[in-house]
Amino acid sequence: MAVHLGQEKTLEIITRDFYWKGLTDWVNDYVRSYTACQQAKAPRHARFGLPNPLQVPYAAWASTSVDFITQLPKSAGYTEIMVVVDCFTKMAHFIGLEETVTARDVAESFRKEIWKLHGLPSEIISDMDGKFAGEFWESLCNKLGIKRKMSTAYHPQSDGQTE
Repeated sequence: MAVHLGQEKTLEIITRDFYWKGLTDWVNDYVRSYTACQQAKAPRHARFGLPNPLQVPYAAWASTSVDFITQLPKSAGYTEIMVVVDCFTKMAHFIGLEETVTARDVAESFRKEIWKLHGLPSEIISDMDGKFAGEFWESLCNKLGIKRKMSTAYHPQSDGQTE
């Protein structure tokens, strides 16, 4: 009925009258997740940075974001999925890939599945996956005039929709 005084003091007070298996873990979880304390507790980290959202693209399929879902059970010979999302319309393509896919294979799949249907994008947003950070992909984008926008993984301001 009273506020807690920390994990050790709360455990001491409860064990005066009660005991059950896992009591210590229960008290520790309760104190860590106590709503009033969580709301009143001062933050112990640096301030969060301001969101830096992407600019709205000028046309459909001018800006795409790409990410990979890996280590899936084998289905039709594929264990990875390349997710390509149009930043303007939010339309997505899901392209199956084999486990041993290389940057050259990814570029070929992109050409067959995206470029064929929607044309060449002016920018591609992706995280630092080896398939997109490599020398081959960089030279391909330079030759085609595609601006690469690399982000860190799980960075919602840049490729959160694809994640």
